[in-house]
This record gives sequence, structure tokens and C-alpha cells, in this order.
Amino acid sequence: MTADAQQQPHPLALPETLSPDALDALTDLASTLSRLRPPQSASTLADGKGAGGPAGPGSGPGHHGSQPPAVTGTTPLPAPAGAQGELHLKDVPSATDALRVKLQRARAQIRSLPDVGRTVAQQEEELRELEDRMRRQKVLMEQLQKVGVRFGSEEEEAAAPTPQVGAGDKMET
Repeated sequence: MTADAQQQPHPLALPETLSPDALDALTDLASTLSRLRPPQSASTLADGKGAGGPAGPGSGPGHHGSQPPAVTGTTPLPAPAGAQGELHLKDVPSATDALRVKLQRARAQIRSLPDVGRTVAQQEEELRELEDRMRRQKVLMEQLQKVGVRFGSEEEEAAAPTPQVGAGDKMET
């Protein structure tokens, strides 16, 4: 390999700045949402008739309190390590700014990837061309294999000594 071939990146290689962490928005979003404090003005929570309340799952006839309370949409999740505590609804836009910027950078990097602008029809056409090329190469390989086998058998025949009838071949009695 030449020095130029070693330094050129593969044409389909991802940019160095694009990593799985750059595309991972779910972790950041889950962290932010887990800090979100549920609104206190919900009428179903105030009267205790909402899900998970006194009349919710785990109570009533047949339940003896042996089951843990059910996780509902209003059950607060434990805050992840490094979280700054509860987050109020009005603070969500500022808390998600870093996530928004991260997603914008990821979008820009993805748009810069080669062939992103190609249509599905163009990609399907390329697939058909590549499959046709593979079929032609398989046929060529089979033909070369047959020629190789024939060439090998001809060499073996040429290399094998042929018996010559001569004076030393007769049986002496």
C-alpha cells in the first residue's frame, strides 16, 4: 500500500466528530424529563381518585397490600446522578437547550454525509446494478474455476511419466 492510500479515508467512513454519543438524544431527554416536577393543580390528584391513589390499583377487595404500588404517569422517577433537582415546567425550554444544540449539530453532520440527498429510486437502481455486477462476477469465477481445474488436470497428465516399452520391461525367466 502506498502512503497516499493509507491516509485517504474510506469514502463511506463517518466523520470523526459524528459518534453514537452525538446522536444519543434519548438519554439526555430521559434525564431532563425525570427531573420534571408534575403540576400540583391536577384535580384528580387533589381528591385522591387518580391512578395510584387510595382507590387505585393495589387497594380494594382481594388486595392485602402485598403488592408494591403501581408506577403511573404521575409517579416521580428517581433523579439520575448529576441532576440539579426538580425541574418546573416553565424551566423546560432552558433545560433542553443543550439537547436542542446537540440535535442541530447531529443534523448538520448527517446532512454532510455522502449520498444523503439521493432518492430511494436512485438507491434501488444502484442496488440493481450492483446485484447484476455480482451475478456477472459469479459467472466469471465459475468459468475461471473450470479453466483452472482443466489446466491442473492437463499439468498432472504432462508431469506423470508415461511407461515406455523397452528391453527392461520383459520378464526374465
